Amino acid sequence: MLQNFWLKYEERVYSLIPRLLLIYIFFQPFNHFASIRNTAFYAMLLLFLIKIIRRGIKVNWKDSAILAFLILTAAILISILFSNYLNDSLNAFRKNFLNQSVIFFATLTEFRTEEKLKKLFYTVILSFVAVTLIIFIKNPPANLFNILEAKADRETFLGGYALNAAFYIPFTLGYLFSIKDRIMVRGFFWVMLLAEFVLVWLYYSSRTTLIAILISASIMILLSKRYKMLAIILVVLLGVGVVSYFKKPELLERHKTLLSFQTYITRVGLSGRDYIWNGAIDMIKARPVIGYGYGWKKITTVAKEEGYLERWREKWPAAYDFYNSGYGKASPHNLVLQMLFEIGILGLLAFALFWSAVFIKVVKVMRSEIRNELNCFVKYGVLGVLISYFIVNITNSLWEETYGILTFTLAAITMVIYEQDRRRDN
Repeated sequence: MLQNFWLKYEERVYSLIPRLLLIYIFFQPFNHFASIRNTAFYAMLLLFLIKIIRRGIKVNWKDSAILAFLILTAAILISILFSNYLNDSLNAFRKNFLNQSVIFFATLTEFRTEEKLKKLFYTVILSFVAVTLIIFIKNPPANLFNILEAKADRETFLGGYALNAAFYIPFTLGYLFSIKDRIMVRGFFWVMLLAEFVLVWLYYSSRTTLIAILISASIMILLSKRYKMLAIILVVLLGVGVVSYFKKPELLERHKTLLSFQTYITRVGLSGRDYIWNGAIDMIKARPVIGYGYGWKKITTVAKEEGYLERWREKWPAAYDFYNSGYGKASPHNLVLQMLFEIGILGLLAFALFWSAVFIKVVKVMRSEIRNELNCFVKYGVLGVLISYFIVNITNSLWEETYGILTFTLAAITMVIYEQDRRRDN
């Protein structure tokens, strides 16, 4: 009887998997609602495992990106097994890469139609729109010039907003470039895109994000040959700059440093990151091949327990102060250095191999003669996000947590669209 009951409702139960994934994706940019995210994820994981056990998992294991993903997984596991910080690394793996892996394969298998992919696009875009609206509702525009500098750390909806924008803004812009109808929807998204950009501009510590967004947006606009839009964006930038000059001139002065070559080579311009990088490199030299084990939060523990802090006290006092903070309060502020610290050269090469395989698919879709909405999204949205992701990670180290979920979802989306394009072409 129980078996008959299950067979009767099995399809309905499995239909919850993509819905739970959408809930999980929607709450990624929120610093609140961890319980909702976790509940959605583990419920989805349970149902996904049941489905795999009963029906198997339908993916092309010979696909270059899948193989590269498995190699990356192996490199991460090797770094964990040979780590002196095994428990910490395993805990980080459980909280991060396990989730990323599940989302990656769930997206590959559960979002294989254009209708489902569009639902995923809307979920990603609307999640950041919701955060933006909440920020504007909680903070009147007249107060934003001050609150974004003084209270960003205390305002939980603002925490991480600028960094997240480096993903969400190019993603949204790419989607807008790929659709032609739905005038009301496009109008709403354009307004919110402008609001998101204004918040990034006003966010005092968002210089890298700002330049990442501007460069990725400019490349997308040039590829789409929307030159009038580029002119409009320049007018908007000029307007925001003029308002900033009168309302908060020091903000404009800070952003003007992006145009100075000295910003990228001097200690002041790099905000002291040279000492941070020197400290990370010093630790990496001791375990260059496999690193200290997956997970970045233990870097302060390693600096202390391995004797680096004492070595830096006189030699690099700035590095000593930075890495002498509490657990999870310091990172190398560079993706390459963080990955070398965590999973070594083997892991970094595997990571590069994976994204190279994904990027090759992006190029092939861009060269395709088929010009539907999904292919256009790859041409503009995926490419724009990857450009922004590369730039923002020069001074940040984002490949776990929210960014891990988002980027591996993007990789899976690209792979699904590539497969669909190849089938149509044949």
